[in-house]
Amino acid sequence: MDKARFTRLENEIEKTLEAIKIELVDMEFKRDNKAMVLRLFIDSDNGVDMELCTQATRAVKNHIDMEDIYYDHLEVSSPGLDRVLKKDKDFFRFTGSKIKVKTSKEFEGPRNIVGIMTEADGNCLKVDTGEQIFEIPRQFITIARLKPEI
Repeated sequence: MDKARFTRLENEIEKTLEAIKIELVDMEFKRDNKAMVLRLFIDSDNGVDMELCTQATRAVKNHIDMEDIYYDHLEVSSPGLDRVLKKDKDFFRFTGSKIKVKTSKEFEGPRNIVGIMTEADGNCLKVDTGEQIFEIPRQFITIARLKPEI
Protein backbone atom coordinates (compact mmCIF):
# COMPACT_ATOMS: atom_id res chain seq x y z
CA MET A 1 0.00 0.00 0.00
CA ASP A 2 1.43 3.39 -0.94
CA LYS A 3 2.12 6.00 1.73
CA ALA A 4 -0.66 8.41 0.67
CA ARG A 5 -3.27 5.66 0.76
CA PHE A 6 -2.00 4.44 4.14
CA THR A 7 -2.12 7.99 5.57
CA ARG A 8 -5.67 8.51 4.26
CA LEU A 9 -6.82 5.24 5.84
CA GLU A 10 -5.05 6.07 9.10
CA ASN A 11 -6.80 9.47 9.23
CA GLU A 12 -10.22 7.89 8.56
CA ILE A 13 -9.68 5.27 11.25
CA GLU A 14 -8.47 7.91 13.71
CA LYS A 15 -11.61 10.04 13.18
CA THR A 16 -13.89 7.02 13.48
CA LEU A 17 -12.29 5.92 16.74
CA GLU A 18 -12.22 9.46 18.19
CA ALA A 19 -16.00 9.60 17.73
CA ILE A 20 -16.33 6.69 20.16
CA LYS A 21 -13.64 8.02 22.55
CA ILE A 22 -10.88 5.64 21.49
CA GLU A 23 -7.43 6.97 20.64
CA LEU A 24 -5.52 5.54 17.69
CA VAL A 25 -1.95 5.49 18.98
CA ASP A 26 -0.28 3.85 16.01
CA MET A 27 -1.01 1.79 12.91
CA GLU A 28 1.22 -0.67 11.05
CA PHE A 29 0.79 -2.61 7.83
CA LYS A 30 3.52 -5.13 7.24
CA ARG A 31 4.47 -8.69 6.47
CA ASP A 32 4.83 -10.90 9.52
CA ASN A 33 5.74 -14.57 8.99
CA LYS A 34 4.51 -14.59 5.38
CA ALA A 35 1.19 -12.99 6.37
CA MET A 36 0.13 -9.37 5.79
CA VAL A 37 -0.88 -7.90 9.14
CA LEU A 38 -2.73 -4.65 9.76
CA ARG A 39 -2.13 -3.64 13.40
CA LEU A 40 -3.97 -0.92 15.25
CA PHE A 41 -2.71 0.20 18.65
CA ILE A 42 -5.44 1.91 20.66
CA ASP A 43 -5.88 3.54 24.05
CA SER A 44 -8.62 5.14 26.11
CA ASP A 45 -9.01 6.96 29.41
CA ASN A 46 -10.13 3.67 31.00
CA GLY A 47 -7.35 1.56 29.49
CA VAL A 48 -7.67 -1.22 26.92
CA ASP A 49 -9.45 -4.54 27.34
CA MET A 50 -10.90 -7.16 24.98
CA GLU A 51 -14.26 -5.40 24.86
CA LEU A 52 -12.65 -2.14 23.72
CA CYS A 53 -10.58 -3.97 21.09
CA THR A 54 -13.75 -5.63 19.77
CA GLN A 55 -15.57 -2.29 19.71
CA ALA A 56 -12.70 -0.67 17.80
CA THR A 57 -12.50 -3.56 15.32
CA ARG A 58 -16.20 -3.33 14.52
CA ALA A 59 -15.98 0.46 14.14
CA VAL A 60 -13.13 0.42 11.60
CA LYS A 61 -13.72 -2.82 9.67
CA ASN A 62 -15.90 -1.17 6.99
CA HIS A 63 -13.33 1.59 6.36
CA ILE A 64 -10.64 -1.01 5.85
CA ASP A 65 -12.80 -3.16 3.59
CA MET A 66 -13.86 -0.16 1.49
CA GLU A 67 -10.18 0.58 0.80
CA ASP A 68 -9.93 -2.93 -0.68
CA ILE A 69 -6.73 -3.69 1.18
CA TYR A 70 -5.45 -7.24 1.14
CA TYR A 71 -4.47 -8.41 4.59
CA ASP A 72 -4.40 -11.76 6.34
CA HIS A 73 -4.90 -10.54 9.90
CA LEU A 74 -6.32 -7.46 11.59
CA GLU A 75 -4.93 -7.02 15.09
CA VAL A 76 -6.18 -4.43 17.57
CA SER A 77 -4.40 -4.07 20.89
CA SER A 78 -3.04 -1.76 23.54
CA PRO A 79 0.16 0.12 22.71
CA GLY A 80 1.90 -1.56 25.65
CA LEU A 81 4.10 -0.08 28.33
CA ASP A 82 6.72 0.89 25.74
CA ARG A 83 4.24 2.76 23.57
CA VAL A 84 5.43 4.71 20.56
CA LEU A 85 5.33 8.50 20.82
CA LYS A 86 4.42 9.97 17.43
CA LYS A 87 2.02 12.85 17.76
CA ASP A 88 2.52 16.20 19.45
CA LYS A 89 -0.05 15.27 22.08
CA ASP A 90 1.94 12.11 22.93
CA PHE A 91 5.08 14.13 23.60
CA PHE A 92 3.21 16.71 25.69
CA ARG A 93 1.32 14.03 27.66
CA PHE A 94 4.45 12.09 28.55
CA THR A 95 6.78 15.01 29.36
CA GLY A 96 8.54 13.98 32.56
CA SER A 97 8.59 10.31 31.57
CA LYS A 98 11.56 8.13 30.76
CA ILE A 99 11.89 7.54 27.02
CA LYS A 100 14.18 5.90 24.50
CA VAL A 101 14.86 7.87 21.32
CA LYS A 102 16.50 6.50 18.19
CA THR A 103 17.97 9.18 15.96
CA SER A 104 18.85 9.28 12.29
CA LYS A 105 22.44 9.40 11.11
CA GLU A 106 22.00 13.12 10.31
CA PHE A 107 21.73 13.89 14.04
CA GLU A 108 25.06 15.04 15.47
CA GLY A 109 24.90 12.89 18.57
CA PRO A 110 24.23 9.34 19.71
CA ARG A 111 21.87 7.07 17.78
CA ASN A 112 20.16 5.85 20.98
CA ILE A 113 19.33 8.17 23.86
CA VAL A 114 17.59 7.05 27.06
CA GLY A 115 16.51 9.56 29.67
CA ILE A 116 13.76 11.77 31.04
CA MET A 117 11.95 13.89 28.46
CA THR A 118 12.07 17.27 30.21
CA GLU A 119 10.55 19.39 27.42
CA ALA A 120 8.71 18.86 24.16
CA ASP A 121 7.28 21.08 21.47
CA GLY A 122 6.37 20.62 17.83
CA ASN A 123 9.99 20.96 16.75
CA CYS A 124 12.25 19.57 19.45
CA LEU A 125 12.61 17.30 22.49
CA LYS A 126 14.92 17.73 25.45
CA VAL A 127 16.07 14.48 27.03
CA ASP A 128 18.07 14.41 30.27
CA THR A 129 20.19 11.25 30.54
CA GLY A 130 21.46 12.21 33.98
CA GLU A 131 24.86 12.96 32.49
CA GLN A 132 23.86 15.24 29.63
CA ILE A 133 20.80 17.01 28.25
CA PHE A 134 20.21 16.37 24.57
CA GLU A 135 18.16 18.74 22.45
CA ILE A 136 16.84 16.59 19.60
CA PRO A 137 15.07 18.17 16.62
CA ARG A 138 11.98 16.06 15.80
CA GLN A 139 13.10 15.69 12.17
CA PHE A 140 16.04 13.56 13.38
CA ILE A 141 13.94 11.19 15.49
CA THR A 142 13.34 7.86 13.79
CA ILE A 143 11.37 6.45 16.74
CA ALA A 144 10.60 7.50 20.30
CA ARG A 145 9.11 5.13 22.87
CA LEU A 146 8.32 5.17 26.55
CA LYS A 147 10.97 3.30 28.52
CA PRO A 148 9.14 1.77 31.48
CA GLU A 149 10.98 0.84 34.65
CA ILE A 150 10.57 -2.92 34.93
